[in-house]
Amino acid sequence: MDRIDIEKKVCEIVCQRSQFNKENIILDNDLRDNYGIDSIILVEMLIEMEEEFGVTFDSSMLSYEYFSTAKSISDYICSKACA
Repeated sequence: MDRIDIEKKVCEIVCQRSQFNKENIILDNDLRDNYGIDSIILVEMLIEMEEEFGVTFDSSMLSYEYFSTAKSISDYICSKACA
């Protein structure tokens, strides 16, 4: 799976959890401010992404600072799955 596929799937998951159309999910937009993703939904999304991409999120990285946009999540997944 390449970066484009990862970004598309991450946007799809964000879309499912936020009730926004996938076309409206912008990689650099803040998940909380733009899509109403709170900490509980974020954890649910990360669990789904771990299963989807076969990666494990490092617990020391599980903060809003690192996972505030679809791009930052995609970057992290790509660093694990594309390596």
